[in-house]
Parts: sequence; structure tokens; C-alpha cells
Amino acid sequence: MKKILALLTAIALLLTFGIFALGSGEDTSEDQGSSSASSEEKKTNLGDYKIEIKSSRLTEDYEGKKVIVVTYGFTNHSENATSFMVAVDDEAYQNGVGLNQTLFVKDDDPYDSGNQTKDIKTGASIDVEIAYDLNDETTPVEVEVTEFISFNDSKVTKTFEIA
Repeated sequence: MKKILALLTAIALLLTFGIFALGSGEDTSEDQGSSSASSEEKKTNLGDYKIEIKSSRLTEDYEGKKVIVVTYGFTNHSENATSFMVAVDDEAYQNGVGLNQTLFVKDDDPYDSGNQTKDIKTGASIDVEIAYDLNDETTPVEVEVTEFISFNDSKVTKTFEIA
């Protein structure tokens, strides 16, 4: 009986370490971009989702402060309908300092923040725009996207020049 218990424990440990080893493979992609649409679009799977950091553009918020609007491509390959906001975590940085998201940009700039919360079914894709307040008007902006709940360090990154 002790041998069977020891064997079952060993199998359980091997399975546990095997699962963590499979989940720790890093699928990091880095791509340099510009402040306008880039012809080099990087698509990367993050778990059940495909993320593409497509482009950025500069505009202003309602107070006249400079804002960068980043456009993401989001494809859902999970079994359930979900939204960009629930599935992934997006961050933007200048000099390693996080940028705050803003919901409002100047009235004459077409900006649709609503797609981040729209649920999409399995296999569907949608473009998502997110606006971030700039800390300054010269430092490049590094954008990172990770899966919201994940056991690995996979991420998609792209840097946009501001000048």
C-alpha cells in the first residue's frame, strides 16, 4: 500500500511540474513602431486571445493635454464570449512610468472607447482604441499587453515614437 501511495504521489508531482513547465514558455514579442500606422503589425497569442498592437496617433483631451490613442486588434479564441477589458491587461509607459487612461478626447477626433468592453464570441475580432495621457511630449511610449490571468510571462510590446 505504501508503494502505491508513493507511486501516485510521484505521478502527481510529475504532472504538476509538467503543467508549470508548459505554461512558463515565454512568447514575448517586441516591435518598434511610430506614432502613425505601422506596416509591420505584430500578432501574438496570449492564451486564448490573439493581440495585435496596430498603431497610435496623437490628439488632445478636453483640457488640451496631449494624449496618445493606441489601436489594438483583439481576437477571441476562448470557449466563451469575452471582452478586451476582461481578457487582457494593457499598460503604457514613458521612461518606465505608467500612463493614465483617459476616456475623453477632443470633440473633433473620432475616438471609440466602447469597444474595450464589448463581448465578442469565439473566433470574432474587433479593433479596440485606448487613450493614455502623456507624461511629456517627446519620450517614446512603450505599450505592453499581457493576459489578465496567466501563469507565464508572455506579453506583446511595441514602442511608439512621439516626435
